[in-house]
Parts: sequence; structure tokens; C-alpha cells
Amino acid sequence: MVMTAVFVLALLVGVPVLAAIGLATLVPIAVDGVLPLTMVVQTLYTGVDQFPLIAVTGFILAGALMTTGGITERIVDVAAALVGRWTGGLAICAILASMFFASISGSGPATVAAIGGLMLPGMVRRGYAPAASAAAVASGGTLGILIPPSNPMIIYGVIGNVSITKMFMAGLVPGLLVGSCLMAAAWLVARRRGYRGEEGPFDPARFRAALRRARWSLLAPVLILGGIYGGVFTPVEASAVSVLYALVVGALVYRELDWAGFLAALRDTAITSGTVVVIVGIALAFGRLLTLYQIPVLVADSLTTLTSDPVLMLALIALFLIVIGTFMETLAQIVILVPVFLPVTRELGIDPLHFGIVFVVCCEIGFLTPPLGANLYVAAKQARLSLEAVSLAAVPYLVALLAALILLILFPSLSLFLPGLLAS
Repeated sequence: MVMTAVFVLALLVGVPVLAAIGLATLVPIAVDGVLPLTMVVQTLYTGVDQFPLIAVTGFILAGALMTTGGITERIVDVAAALVGRWTGGLAICAILASMFFASISGSGPATVAAIGGLMLPGMVRRGYAPAASAAAVASGGTLGILIPPSNPMIIYGVIGNVSITKMFMAGLVPGLLVGSCLMAAAWLVARRRGYRGEEGPFDPARFRAALRRARWSLLAPVLILGGIYGGVFTPVEASAVSVLYALVVGALVYRELDWAGFLAALRDTAITSGTVVVIVGIALAFGRLLTLYQIPVLVADSLTTLTSDPVLMLALIALFLIVIGTFMETLAQIVILVPVFLPVTRELGIDPLHFGIVFVVCCEIGFLTPPLGANLYVAAKQARLSLEAVSLAAVPYLVALLAALILLILFPSLSLFLPGLLAS
């Protein structure tokens, strides 16, 4: 088929995924003449003219402001006071701090950048190997797209016409599960390599002091997620509230957010969110062409000839997503593959929320698998190491992610329990 050939050829010659999707949409339309070219322009406009996409920009900006405003640093201090004395305490602290920051930022690489900048120097000073330190930070950053609010979940909701609020609720328990598995992996690695925690017993006074210092930081996820789940505001309104909160706390309470930091946060947000919005518009046009050529139907027929068991089907799709995640960016996976696989899973009775969580966890694994591995690149750059060194050190965390993925596939209730409470 022309569409597939153009897309594969464009990727092989090094064309960016965004442009490859656009070419794979334009060329078949021009060759076959099945649709007017104006359809692409119209879909680009209507694709980005969607209210939920505002939340993506909002949460990206909020995360950037919280990093420059001192909020992230105080979250790390609380995590260090809580688990710093455990075996591998600093690695566990990096993952725990990532869990807190994930409930603000919605981005994997952004979580690595925020936590890594604070944790990596201290871990190396305490005797951690640089590669092991970078691997712990990179693995913790994967939680940025699973623990809500999550930008990929917002895109999934837009593409698959799934409630974003319910997607956020579905991600809470899996987020805690994956975070626990990653912390267990960090403990095992530390025990094998002899990475001890801080000297002395747990200090309640230090922990209380860290809590007092970070009370405004820790209130952010409570305000954002509590407002969404309590029906006080929508995810889009929550993103605006999180931006306002980050501005007030960073500039007026902590007094660490200055004009230069504010401008830097705006610049980073414009670059990141601009890419997201454009790729969604192009991908929606691509999805319409897939539907016209009945690609989802063909894929469904092919897969259902292999098995009609929902668990096996999810496992097959997850395996495919893990492989393709080694060279395809997360948002590209969502916008290209959700229109293909979601009808298949719906036909087999798999809940779209459950499929969405499995999809996101597979994307998490893609953050730690080269050659793309976005989190690996960020952590390697921060630690000034090669991608290969960090990739090898991240293997135990990949095993932990795979174990969590298997549990989520086998037990859908882990994803559906909280959304079920909302429905009832």
C-alpha cells in the first residue's frame, strides 16, 4: 500500500516522525484522488481546535514553573528525609520524588530533568556509580506519564474519545504499583552493590521539618488531583489552576521564581507543547485515511485469527508496542496506533481505560529502551555518560516495569477499580 510504503521509506531515510506521518497522509491522497487535499488542511485545523489539548500546555508550563520556582527541590527533601536511610535510599528517593513530581508535570523527560538535576550530584558523592544513579533517575522519570496528570493520557483520550478524568483515575493504582516495583528494583541493585543509606536511624524531627518546608509543594498534587476527582474542575481547568498555583508559590511564597526563570519556562513550554499540538493535528488526518482504507478492520481480522482471548490479545499488542517503542516516540505511538488497536480491543470486550493504561506502561518501557529511549538521553546528558552505559544500568528497572505490565494485563481491576467507583 502506498501509505505504508511512504511512511516506512520516510523513516528509513531519517525523516522526522512528524513529517513522515504527514507525507504518508498527503501522498496517497494525491495519488489515489479519493479525497480532496483540502481535507488535510481542514483536519489539521479541527484536530488542534480541541479543548482538552489546552491541558497539555498547562501541565507542561506548570511543571516548568515548579522546577524553576523551588517546588521540586522541596519535594526531593521530603523524600530524602523519609527513605534516605534505607539501603539504596538515594535511588529510592529519586523514584519517590519522581512519583510526587509526576503528579504535577505529566511528562517523562521533564520529570527526569527536574529530579536528575537535584539528585545525581548527591548520589555520586555518596558513592553511587554514575551509571547506576542515572538509571535510577531515568526509570523514576517514566512515572511522569503514568501517574496523573499525564499528557499521553490526555492525547489518548482525545484520539480514542475516552474520558480524560477516568483515564487519570485509572492511572493512580498502576502508578503506585509501577513505582513500588521500581523502588524494589532500586533496593535490590543497592543491596548487590553495597549502596548504603544515610547513617543513623530515622529522624522524625528532620522529616517534620522537611514537611513544613515543603507543605506548599506537597499541596499542589492534592489541589490538582483532588479538584479533578472531586468534580470541582475539569482537567483543562486543573491545568490552569496548577499554573496559577506554581506562579504564586514560586514567586510570592518561596520567592525563587524570577523573571529569567519565568521566561525560560515559557520558552520550554512553547517548544514542547507546539510539537504535541502539531503532531496531533497531522495524526488525526492520518487516522481518517486509515479508516478510509479500512486498516483497523484488516488488523482486527488478522489479530482475531490468532486469538480471541482478551488477555492474550493484550499481551500480543503489548509486545508489539514494546518493540516499536524502541524507535518511535510516545505521542507518535498513540496517535498512529490507537486508531488501529482500540477497535480491536473494544471488539473483544477490553475496557478502553484498561487498554489505555497498558498502552501507557508500554510507552514507559520505551523511555528506557535504546536507540530512542528519551529518558535515557536526558539522564545520560545530565550524568555526562554514554547512552550505552546508562542503558545497561537500567536493565533491572526494565525487568521491574515488565513485571508490573504483566500484573496489569492479568488483573484489569487494578486499572478499573477507581473509575468504577466514579461510575457508581
